[in-house]
Amino acid sequence: MIYVLLTYLLAPWWWLAKRLQRRGKIKRILLVQTAKIGDMLCATPVILALRQHYPDAQLTVLHAPVTGKIIAGLSEVDHCIAIRSDSWRGWAGKWRLAQLIAGGRYDLAVNLSPSLPILCGLIWSGVPCTLSIMPTKVGRTLAALRHCIDLTEQHRPGELVLATKQRLLQQQGIAMGLRKKMAIAASGETVCDRLGVTPDHSAIGLAISSANKLKELGEDLLAALVTRLLQDYPGQVVLIGGPEDGPCAAAVVGRVKGAERVINAAGAFQLDELPALMQRLKLFIGVDSGLTYLADTFDVPMVVIVGPVDFREQRPLGPQVRFVSKQPPCYPCAFVFNAPYTCKTADRACIRTVAVGDILAAAKEALND
Repeated sequence: MIYVLLTYLLAPWWWLAKRLQRRGKIKRILLVQTAKIGDMLCATPVILALRQHYPDAQLTVLHAPVTGKIIAGLSEVDHCIAIRSDSWRGWAGKWRLAQLIAGGRYDLAVNLSPSLPILCGLIWSGVPCTLSIMPTKVGRTLAALRHCIDLTEQHRPGELVLATKQRLLQQQGIAMGLRKKMAIAASGETVCDRLGVTPDHSAIGLAISSANKLKELGEDLLAALVTRLLQDYPGQVVLIGGPEDGPCAAAVVGRVKGAERVINAAGAFQLDELPALMQRLKLFIGVDSGLTYLADTFDVPMVVIVGPVDFREQRPLGPQVRFVSKQPPCYPCAFVFNAPYTCKTADRACIRTVAVGDILAAAKEALND
């Protein structure tokens, strides 16, 4: 609560700053989304809405370094500021964040990352108009800071977070759709050709990992799934992941027959090169991860293994999406604003009970839709 006390002690200063910086027209906008890849992709409808409503304003996005390539090439975004979450630790870090925001002389700030450091930074910086979504459960600290934000919208249990964002923007008179968008690097086609990914939409993409290991399928299920995909479909199977997923991908390739049709693409693509791959796929299979939302951005038919996630809150919205969801008594335990990284029951039943047949049945439905 010390930061709440400090915020209220500084109230005369930041309130005066808000008054002095207020202009009749909104010329500079700051959007804050400091979460991971999937969350940034789900923030792009907000970017599109802000650009449509304020076509002449400068739009800056404050983001985590890992998501930079999603937005850096978008025509709707004028400036990107990458910031690490460890940079705002302690009083000094939060003050530096406030100075960074104040230096942009923004007229409007829209916050999609409702954490203590971000809220303090926005309030202390004296931005004339601040909007922020609030988590499903608001503790005492955030509740106290909420009174210092001009407009807020709290997420409702079981609600699509995009709907929360829509209601927030509506308070400012801004209409928001659900379409996502990301920057596309032309070099992605070159990478696809170098790997030998066929351009005839016959390949199946398989995401082999997740940043949150609680959700990942594991080598045994991946190998069994690839084996069946090679038996049931004539095209290639492309294993998709980052450089850190290379050993797992290599192990999967080594366990299947017909490995000449399996492409190990782990670490081969930059983030903004992946759209080229996604647009060559017949089908994408993955868990709740950034790659899944990236594929959904381009309406790729897909199967999502839900795992522990409450997919009412955030999920792919494409026309050919199918979900595989096993729901033991402990389900759901992972939420947008409260995501555990370990299984409380230690057996990951929501993943362990998923069978290859469940995934293949969902794949058939997605492709026949």
